[in-house]
Amino acid sequence: MTLEINLASLHERALDGDAQRHAIECLINCYLREYALPRGEASLDAKDHDLPMSLRQLAGQRVSIRLPGGRLALLADRTSVLGRCRFISAPYFKGNGHGWRSLGALELARLMLAPLTSAERHGELVQQIDNSLQITRTFLRHAVPANQQPDDSLLRSEQHQVWGHALHPTPKSREGVSIDDLLACSPEVGACFALHWFRVNPALVRHQGEDPRATLQQLCGRDDLYPCHPWEVKRILADPLVKRAQAQGLMEYLGPQGLTLYPTSSVRTLYHPDLAYFLKFSVHVRLTNCVRKNAWYELDSAVALTRLLAPVMTELASAQPGFKLMPEPAASTLDLSALGTLDEAREVTECFGILYRQNLDPASRAAHSPQVAMALFTWDLHGHSVCQQRVRQCAERLGLAHADAALRWLDCYAGLLLGGVLHCLFRQGVVLEPHLQNTVLGFDDSGLPCRVWIRDLEGTKLVAEHWPPARLGQLDKRTRASLYYSPDKAWKRVAYCTLVNNLGEAIFHLADGSAALEKRLWAQVGQLLELQREMLGDPVELREFCAGATLPSKENFMTRLLQRADREAGYTALPNPIIGARP
Repeated sequence: MTLEINLASLHERALDGDAQRHAIECLINCYLREYALPRGEASLDAKDHDLPMSLRQLAGQRVSIRLPGGRLALLADRTSVLGRCRFISAPYFKGNGHGWRSLGALELARLMLAPLTSAERHGELVQQIDNSLQITRTFLRHAVPANQQPDDSLLRSEQHQVWGHALHPTPKSREGVSIDDLLACSPEVGACFALHWFRVNPALVRHQGEDPRATLQQLCGRDDLYPCHPWEVKRILADPLVKRAQAQGLMEYLGPQGLTLYPTSSVRTLYHPDLAYFLKFSVHVRLTNCVRKNAWYELDSAVALTRLLAPVMTELASAQPGFKLMPEPAASTLDLSALGTLDEAREVTECFGILYRQNLDPASRAAHSPQVAMALFTWDLHGHSVCQQRVRQCAERLGLAHADAALRWLDCYAGLLLGGVLHCLFRQGVVLEPHLQNTVLGFDDSGLPCRVWIRDLEGTKLVAEHWPPARLGQLDKRTRASLYYSPDKAWKRVAYCTLVNNLGEAIFHLADGSAALEKRLWAQVGQLLELQREMLGDPVELREFCAGATLPSKENFMTRLLQRADREAGYTALPNPIIGARP
């Protein structure tokens, strides 16, 4: 019995250590990229003779960061040209006039935050970092072993992202939900659950676009019910308009029932292989940066965008075969405006808002084994890069050396991704948001990427030069405003999502610590960009980037610290990785 207790204790300590290491890696990578490296306050190859003995004796690259009150130092087993590192030691801090000592994640956070902004903002961000750390520990304790994960490749990838965003200070923070509810509805622990349903007077239900009632009936077996996410029930039942509707017999809460659904990597979007749609629900829970509700104007804009982009999708099918957008052709909610003020009714509209995203058809899932990009370009629970297994399989099937297989793999993937995303931006004025969580890959028989799907129209915007207000039809002013980006913001968002968040992380994992291979992979991206320049008529942003302009990188750390909306995030200028990769 004592041995079992000791083993259990050691296991818990190991999981705690894994959660700490990941939190520290996220924090330092964010700080390096957004603050220290641009200001010349860090070195990824420090030669200081007074570094801690443990860092000087082990193999690896010594990373040093200057802080106002001293220095940070730690060891990395790989670094990238974009300043991305994987660390293999604890961070050590040497305060002015003191010796070296190791730090935990929260003490590290306080030290890094001290020079940046006001103390009250430090407190909120440190609390969110702690929340993310504790939730990561919880997910590690309840993670589904690899041999028990589903056969459905898409579902497996949606629910296999324990670590989350690699360059975000709070990748697993979730505020506004209990631990029990968290475990019941989070993809990281393989959750599946039933929706909560209300009997609703049909006069209160509003649908936009395609009629989703067949899907709702498929879920609950009835045609007079309307659902919400389990995390939204308390808020809904406490709402005064909902209480009024219940008192008048217009609504009745029936509790959980019907078909169980699977949460995807975005948490609030739910999946079932037999449904025509993914269902994107409102949850008044802060996930990483934002409270993830479906704002009333987002219900309008997603369906409107699907309608407006229909010709673009048709053109993509011939101009960029293998690259597709996942439309959101329907939305639904409840309208209780007859029972209260407009603001009160909008609260209910947002709580019950559902967006319906087209599911991948069974034939595509069977033929191409789709996977979310974020689940490929990450570490598994044993610290191995997930995409490396796919590259090894390609190398064996194609008879290639490992490095050549990695180059071939990236060429297929980046060719599809860049071709579709840049065509949308420069030919059509459509700003996609192809970050890792929004990108789904499909594969051919040799394991090479042959399909790319981009999803989630919430982040899709339009450039006014291509889309004057007259093209947007009868959309109201607020909805129309939510759809526009300036040309500068459009390029920054596309360049960041495509080249930094997506391909930058893909190259970091495909290179597997080899600086020579990383250089060859970026050179491959440079060649693809030059090809796109020629095909797209040499747009100025591409011409300047290929000539050496800096690469914009969204500031996740500072956005969270300054409590900005994601739309208002700033950008750090990173050194151009394709210039250094040229012969």
